[in-house]
Amino acid sequence: MNVSEQGLDSIKQAVGFRARPYKDSLGNIIVGHNHVVTPGDGVAERDVINSFKAHELLLRDIDEYVKTLNVISSMTQEEFDALVLEKYKNGEH
Repeated sequence: MNVSEQGLDSIKQAVGFRARPYKDSLGNIIVGHNHVVTPGDGVAERDVINSFKAHELLLRDIDEYVKTLNVISSMTQEEFDALVLEKYKNGEH
C-alpha cells in the first residue's frame, strides 16, 4: 500500500512548507515539508527549493514508514494515511 494523494496533502498541510532552509533548535537544516537536509539531498543551506523538490524529499522521508506499515495488511487507505501522517508529524524521520 502507498500513501494516497489525500494522505500526502494532509501531511503537507499539517507540517507546512518552507522554500528556504532554516536551522531547528538542534542545529539541523530543515526545508520543504519538515525535511531534515542530509548530504546527497542536493540542497545547500542557502538554497531555495520549489514545491516539486519538496514533494520529492517528502516521498523519500515517508518511504520507510510505508515499508514498515505494509507488514500490517488489515488497514484501510485512510488508516494507513493517518499512521504515516502521525509518524511524520512526530518527527520520526
